[in-house]
Amino acid sequence: MTSSVVQILKYSTVGVIEVNNPPVNALSQQVRQGIWESLENLENDNDIKAIIIHCIGKTFIAGADITEFGKPPVEPFLPDLVNKIENLSKPVIAALFGTSLGGGFEVALSCHYRVAVASAKVGLPEVNLGLLPGAGGTQRLPRILGTEKSLEMITSGKHYQVTEFENTALFDEIYQATVDLKAAAIDFATNMLEKRNLKVRAVGQQPVLQDISDWDSKINKISLKARGKKAPVVAAELLKNTQALSIEDGMKLEREAFLQLKDSEQSSALRYAFSIERLTTKLPFTANTLPVKRVAIIGGGTMGSGIATAFLASGYQIKLFEQNQQALDAGFERINDNFHRNVKSGRMSDEKMNSCLQHLELCLDYKQLSDVDLVVEAVFENIEVKQQLFKQLDAHCRPDCILASNTSYLDIEQLTDGVSHQQRIIGMHFFSPANIMKLVEVIKTQHSSEQALTTAVSIAKSLGKIPVLVGMCFGFAANRMYARYGREVQQMLLEGATIEQIDNTMTDWGMAMGPLSVQDLAGIDIGYNARKTRPKPEYDPGFFTASTVMVENGRLGRKTGKGFYLYENGKQIVDPQAQSLIDEAKGNFDFQQKDFTNEMIVERAMTAIISEGLSLFKEGIVQRLSDIDAIWLHGYGFPRHKGGPMFQGKVMGSTVISDRINQYRNQSCIEIWPDVDVQALD
Repeated sequence: MTSSVVQILKYSTVGVIEVNNPPVNALSQQVRQGIWESLENLENDNDIKAIIIHCIGKTFIAGADITEFGKPPVEPFLPDLVNKIENLSKPVIAALFGTSLGGGFEVALSCHYRVAVASAKVGLPEVNLGLLPGAGGTQRLPRILGTEKSLEMITSGKHYQVTEFENTALFDEIYQATVDLKAAAIDFATNMLEKRNLKVRAVGQQPVLQDISDWDSKINKISLKARGKKAPVVAAELLKNTQALSIEDGMKLEREAFLQLKDSEQSSALRYAFSIERLTTKLPFTANTLPVKRVAIIGGGTMGSGIATAFLASGYQIKLFEQNQQALDAGFERINDNFHRNVKSGRMSDEKMNSCLQHLELCLDYKQLSDVDLVVEAVFENIEVKQQLFKQLDAHCRPDCILASNTSYLDIEQLTDGVSHQQRIIGMHFFSPANIMKLVEVIKTQHSSEQALTTAVSIAKSLGKIPVLVGMCFGFAANRMYARYGREVQQMLLEGATIEQIDNTMTDWGMAMGPLSVQDLAGIDIGYNARKTRPKPEYDPGFFTASTVMVENGRLGRKTGKGFYLYENGKQIVDPQAQSLIDEAKGNFDFQQKDFTNEMIVERAMTAIISEGLSLFKEGIVQRLSDIDAIWLHGYGFPRHKGGPMFQGKVMGSTVISDRINQYRNQSCIEIWPDVDVQALD
């Protein structure tokens, strides 16, 4: 025994270094130290002729220990460990299963041989954290697979099935998934020793397989795809510049690039984004989750069918309910189409699709819902319609069945009127398309039980979603903040900015889509109709005037072929008429006209979002500022390498944000720019 997480086992002339650091055998300092000491022990053991690195549990070394992120590194450092493995005098074999990622894969690359089960996956996902492989990954992989494949793997950060490398030098043996991997690896070593074929093969002593002829073109494509992210471009340039160097010189440059990226704002933002996604499920509750197997989805429209698809794909038994056969058939076709698109794109096999669809039951009678554990309604956004529905659900579903509304704006408190067991009523606001988008707002009413809420969060997590618990207010957290963003964008249109300028500025800054293009895609009338349910704020004379003008002129967005843009054959085209309508409308106001720069647009839009986020936090609508960032990252295409709006606020600092809010408040009013606790950003 060398440590509490690493031990040595001996099988005749084969020594096994066994790592047991649950849940994913992360490369903690203890693991690194344990492997280091085990290597020295076995190298000095004259009876041992070969060494295997194997892991207990569900996976080989899955990567770095995230609990060490942001802390000073402690010896032995991973680059030193992988070099020690490669330079060992006895052959070392890595036995891979599960997911061998990042540092775990770099450990495997430094070994002299690699065997794996067919179900295993490998990858170098460091670019997803704004980094590049820092322990020889950029230097050893090209010596095994060549620069072309290595460039793809390192700059994409994707996970790869080991069977993709069957005819390459990456793996010496790939076994069936059901094999006893440790026994198979021992047999591999023993047989090779008997044949005297097992030798030390130091990857670092091999030349890089240079199979890229036009590096500039490759790097340019990677830069365009990265959309402002630095790590993929830095990694590509490193591969280019080190392909003719020795492993020692290449790793030195690799380490320099790694440390520079590690200290960058982008890497801080990406590591922050990675960490906050795990925080969203940390609830201030002690209640246990209810078991949920059977789920009813009410409404087979675009949202309902998307929600049903997500549940079916995750193994739930689904009952799709509609008012008539025609609507039910249409709902089934939408679900069926969703699954066929998954198969066509390679995300799912035919067998998996058929298995999922077998769990779908079509219903027209409320009595068929008597045994479900959860209901998610996705019917027309009308409070009276939903109130009648909830009374029916109350009458036909079990008292412990959770009743969830997918409403985007409506007051869920009103759905509890006349319903018994009000504590089971919550909101589960999926984002469209629900089978693709990861964000789910779990909304609590004054009656919602802790058990209903914690169950909903657990269910959303089981769907592969990012659940965020929020309180009740108009638009909840997500749509309320996006409306605030939209309001500021619309006001800038009335003060001299143009449609195209705003959208281009925000996409150049990193947003997935411009805010006006988003309105066209969603339907400008959606927000227009939601706003009509509430009085227009008297203190805000220009309130969403641009959207109102579009709707009143029949320009509802993509679905009508025109909105803020024209749409021909699916292509978006700048439309001078849309801009003319806005220019005409702003003549009704006396707003001071400005020559907006791109910096002015971004600064004002971001400050509005940050201000609204601070208001939500102050009111207790969200538990944490980081939950707001999770909402923007997964609901609105906020650039991940910028962390989220509240992360940006922290970077700018409370003094800057306070000054900006005061500046904008002096130009308008306190109702639009209220007092907030900017110190929460510190």
